[in-house]
Amino acid sequence: MPQHLFLSGTARAGTSALVNILNQHNHILIGQERYFKKFRQNRISPAHFEKDRFLDVREGDTHAHGGLFVPQRPRRYDNAVYVGDKYPPMFRHLDHVLSEFPKARHIYILRNPLSVAESYEARFRNPDDDWTLDWRAGLAAWNDSVARIAALTQAQLQQFTFVQYEDIYASPRAINALFTRLGLSNLEPETLAPFAEKFAGLNSKLVPRRDDIRAQVAREADWAAYKQLCALMPPPLQDTAEDGR
Repeated sequence: MPQHLFLSGTARAGTSALVNILNQHNHILIGQERYFKKFRQNRISPAHFEKDRFLDVREGDTHAHGGLFVPQRPRRYDNAVYVGDKYPPMFRHLDHVLSEFPKARHIYILRNPLSVAESYEARFRNPDDDWTLDWRAGLAAWNDSVARIAALTQAQLQQFTFVQYEDIYASPRAINALFTRLGLSNLEPETLAPFAEKFAGLNSKLVPRRDDIRAQVAREADWAAYKQLCALMPPPLQDTAEDGR
């Protein structure tokens, strides 16, 4: 049986993009909120990650956009070192998850609160999007997430690999550093370069500036918990010509 691997953080913190990157490795098979409803109901268990059940996406498992979007899934499962799922608000269900999966590995992606709040607000104001949560909801979720993770015991924190949104997508070398931390081989820079290039494009995209939101985030964000989690991350890698950029 592969080891369980879970990815979380908050909504709008880059978890979906990171799933797509992780699934480039043939020793990882991870869902895109494959068991969204099971996590939400505190009904997730190791049995859900046994091969036959994991590969069988059923009604009641997830929402319309969730699932398992990887080709050759049976073969990928057989080759996997890690099998798991991403569920951004897992911080609300950690007691259940840590109890059910005491040996699971976790990746937690941390994004700065201003960008999370702005991303919530951009989706909220998009008339073509059905997103119903504004920047206030985003800041509240972010504060709740970082506070709960920072309050974990040292033993629990040993199960977590922390990555910074602003660093992880910066280059193939930075992405490969995550695979190294998971005990896996690195991928060719050419495989990872498109993800770094897409991030660079998104990072340069202008969003409407809202000084009222920025001021509120500056006053109300849980900076103490944020700094505590930042201290658990390795220093960012310097770009080199080998990054394929």
